[in-house]
Amino acid sequence: MYEIPNLVYADKNGNIYDHPELKMVVRSENYNFVPYELELIEIPDCTTFYYLPGTHPIAYNQEKASLEEFTRGYALSVFLPPGYLRLFLPAYKKYTDQIFPLYAYTAVGWLNGKFVVPAIKVDKDNKWNPKLFDFTNRLKSKVDAVIQKYPDNRLYKQLSKCALEYHCTAAKNVFYGRWECPMPTSPTCNSRCVGCISLQPAECCPSPQQRIDFIPTVDEIVEVALNHYEVAEDPIISFGQGCEGDPIMVADIIAKAISIIKKKAPDLTINFNSNCSNPEKMKMIYDAGVDSIRVSINSFVETTYNSYYNPVGYKLDDVLKSIELANKYNVYVSLNYLMMPGINDRESEINALIDFLSAYKVELIQLRNLNIDPDYLFSKLKFKTEEIIGLKNMLKLIKKKFKHIKFGYFNRPKKDFYKDFGLPNLKTRRKK
Repeated sequence: MYEIPNLVYADKNGNIYDHPELKMVVRSENYNFVPYELELIEIPDCTTFYYLPGTHPIAYNQEKASLEEFTRGYALSVFLPPGYLRLFLPAYKKYTDQIFPLYAYTAVGWLNGKFVVPAIKVDKDNKWNPKLFDFTNRLKSKVDAVIQKYPDNRLYKQLSKCALEYHCTAAKNVFYGRWECPMPTSPTCNSRCVGCISLQPAECCPSPQQRIDFIPTVDEIVEVALNHYEVAEDPIISFGQGCEGDPIMVADIIAKAISIIKKKAPDLTINFNSNCSNPEKMKMIYDAGVDSIRVSINSFVETTYNSYYNPVGYKLDDVLKSIELANKYNVYVSLNYLMMPGINDRESEINALIDFLSAYKVELIQLRNLNIDPDYLFSKLKFKTEEIIGLKNMLKLIKKKFKHIKFGYFNRPKKDFYKDFGLPNLKTRRKK
C-alpha cells in the first residue's frame, strides 16, 4: 500500500517539523486531497522553504479517514528552482487578508527521511542551475570592470542593478560573458497583469523589482548584444524581461537594433518575449530578422485571459494574429505558459488550448509556474464548476494529440530549437 508523506509545518520562528501521524495534503484551485505517489519527487537541490503566516495547514488523519486543520503550526511552502513545474499548491486555511508575495507556492511533505514535492522536471538545461551563479558580492568586480569600460551605456548600468540587487541570473550572464543575455528596453506596458513582477498597485503585494526608467538607444542595445556575441557560449539576445514593461511598446527601436545586429552577427539567436499584442508592431520585429518569439499567455479563454492580463487597447485576438503572422514568417514560436493548478487543467481551458494548437504552429510550450498568492488570483477569476484533470494528465493529453510539440522551461538557441530532451516524465500511476 502506498505510504502517504507526513505533514510538515513551521513554528513562528521558521523552524520546520514533520508530524508523526498527520499526513500531507495538497490543493488544486479550492480542492484539498492526498497526492498520489507518482505525483511526488524528492525535493530538488536549491529549493527554498518559507512558511505562510496567518495560516494553518490542512492535513489528512488516517485514523479518522478525513481532512482536518492542524492548529499548532503554520503552513509550509517551497519555491522550486528553475526547470521544475509544480503540480499542486499547499493546502491551508488562511486567517488574514494579507496578500502573499509573488512566489510560486508549492506543497511539501516528508517521506522516508526526505522532503518530497508534487512536481516534475520539464527542462534539463543545466545552464540555469542556481549553483552556477554567485549570489554574494563576488560578482561585483566583474560588473565594475564592464561599467568602467562602457561608462556611457545606460543598459549596462541597468543590467548591473539587476545582477547585483535583484540577483537576476540572466543579468549575471552578461557579466560572466555566457549564454542568454537579457535586453530590458521598455518602461511601459499595455497589460495590467495581476501578477506583474515589476509594477503593482499599492493595495496588492509589492513587486520584487522596479521597472527600467529609460528607453535604451539603438546604439546601446547593439553594443551590449555584439559584445555578448563575441564572448558567450550558446549566446541568446532576449528582449522582454522582468524589470520592464513589454518590449512591444518600443518595437520600432528594437527592430532597428535587430536589423543592425543581424547584419553583423547573422547566426546570433535573437528572441522576443512579449504579450505580442500588436500585429503591426510584431511585423516590424519579424521583418528585422528575429529568430524566435515567446508569447506570454495564461489562457486561450478570453475571459480568463482578460481577468489576469487586463489588456489596454488590445484583445486576445490581436495576440493570435501576431502568432499567425509569425507562422507566415517561419519564426520559431514558443509559449510562456503561466501555470496554476486548478486553472490550466480545467476542461474548458484544455479544450481552448487544443483548439489553439490545432490552428497555429507552436514548437515549444514553456511551462512556467505563475508567481502569485493563489487565493488572491482565484478571487479575480470566477470559474464555473467543471472537471479538473490535473496538470500532469493535461500534459499527457497535449503530447498525445500534438506529438511535435516540446515541453520545456527555458529559451533555446537556434541549434536546439527542434531538439527533444525527452522531458517531462509523464508516467501513469502503477496499478496495485
